[in-house]
Formats: sequence, C-alpha cells, structure tokens
Amino acid sequence: MTQFDDLLKNGQVIKENTTKEKIAEFLQFAEDELAAAKFNLQKFPMTAYKSAYDALMHAGNALIRFYGYRPTDKFTHATITECVDRVLGQECGDLARGFKRMRKKRHPLQYNALFSESHKEVKDSITRADGLINKIEDHIKIKPSQKRLF
Repeated sequence: MTQFDDLLKNGQVIKENTTKEKIAEFLQFAEDELAAAKFNLQKFPMTAYKSAYDALMHAGNALIRFYGYRPTDKFTHATITECVDRVLGQECGDLARGFKRMRKKRHPLQYNALFSESHKEVKDSITRADGLINKIEDHIKIKPSQKRLF
C-alpha cells in the first residue's frame, strides 16, 4: 500500500513513469515562475502571487511524478497540494500547509477577480514557495536543467 492509493482509487492520480529529464523540466518551470514572482513583486503583486503559486504547482507536479504518478484533470490543484503535504508534511509542514493556503486564496483571485493579499503576504508567499521548491528538489535529488534553449 502506498501513500497515494486512495488518490489512485478516486481517479485523482494515475500511474506514470516519468523520466528524470522531464521531472527536471517541471523543476525548471518552477524556478522560472519563482523568478517571475520575484521580478513582479514591486509593481504587480497579484501577478507575483500567481507566479509563486504556479511555481509550487510545477514543483509539486515534479514530486508526484518522481513517485511514479501524475495528477489527472480531477481536482488537479487540490491533488498536487495534498501529495506535497503527504510526502513533505512531516519534514516541512509549515511550508506544505502554506501551499494549501495559497491554493485556497488563489481561488477567489482566479474565479472572482478578488485579491486581498498585502505586499507583505505576497512577499512571504514567495519566500515560502522558494523554500518549498528547494525542499522538493532536495527530497527527490533532481535539479532543474540549466541548458534552456530560447
């Protein structure tokens, strides 16, 4: 029995063998989104918040794929946050729970055009995202590819 059996049974994840290179690509997307969040913080805090959240989604996706699964279209965001919490919650619970909180705060922004985060809250979200992405990279021992072609 694995830590994702219930999610597999509910159709939230499916088994998939993902290459190390593909996982590194997800991590590179996470790093790029995190850089965008930092860049946009001063002038565009809403965009910065969304980029920090997207960075966590990519890193969380990499983590799930490392374990031989991928999220399905059914509750994708909730599934990714849940998996990150299950894998890293003991080790870095505050960061994993912060990701879950970001998902809940992102919902009104995405679907109701409501954004109420202060500058400090956005900045703290970026800092937590940075920390959690580093924890994910350390946990799976895969780093993003540095050979990006433009």
